[in-house]
Amino acid sequence: MLVVHARLPLLVARQAFFKDYRSGKKMMTTINELTNKIICGDAIETMQTIPDKSIDLVVTDPPYDFISKSPVGGGFMLKNNKKHLETINKSFGMSYNPEALLSQLQRVCKKFNAYIFTNKTLLAKYIEFAKVNKYKWEIIVWSKPNPVPINNGHYLIDKEYAVFIKESGAKFNSKCGFEKYFTVFRYSIGVKQTQHPAEKPMKLIRNFIEVSSDKDDLILDCYLGSGTTAIASVQLDRRYIGIDNNNHWCAIATNRVSEAKTTGIIQ
Repeated sequence: MLVVHARLPLLVARQAFFKDYRSGKKMMTTINELTNKIICGDAIETMQTIPDKSIDLVVTDPPYDFISKSPVGGGFMLKNNKKHLETINKSFGMSYNPEALLSQLQRVCKKFNAYIFTNKTLLAKYIEFAKVNKYKWEIIVWSKPNPVPINNGHYLIDKEYAVFIKESGAKFNSKCGFEKYFTVFRYSIGVKQTQHPAEKPMKLIRNFIEVSSDKDDLILDCYLGSGTTAIASVQLDRRYIGIDNNNHWCAIATNRVSEAKTTGIIQ
């Protein structure tokens, strides 16, 4: 597990990763050591160092097994979809096990309280998990008004899913404004802050955090990517723990969070 040092340029942050690795830096075990840190390491292994019942909210976007599925479209579309999905898999660099993730989340959450982005194939697994544990659940949709206009015998890829799973007693703020409680949110694709292949809209992530946590609560994103959840947490006066296994994206996320803290400008 490599700890990303705050407020370092991208190249220096990368160098810090390898310095920590070579020196065999001791893994952190207390919540104070982990708080407001971006950690470069395997999600499940790193989560095992987080103390029990210490997380207020989880907002995360795990990888999926994209390449085993048939991409939508043919000809040009098929070629470019496959290339895009291969980029996503390469970026995550890991297989995804929902059961292992959910088991760790049950342990580290004070009360189970999580927004997890997913595809339609895995939705059933999350819903079954919620039902077995008698948790409340809801499906939230990111609707894309400008999808790629090619269908080739399929419906357009115009949405993404997030499943919200909440244990009784977990935080849910009911006075954030009517518009915060829709289950379908419309944001155009193509408006991205980074080149991460699975970047999510900042407004959507902020919405989740505002509704399901209070100021100074601790937010976990165990598949942090380019850092959107950590940045939203900083903007909303929450604490965060970010985990990602990709050195490149950990460094970029660290740089972006530092900029958000010092200037309020996100790059």
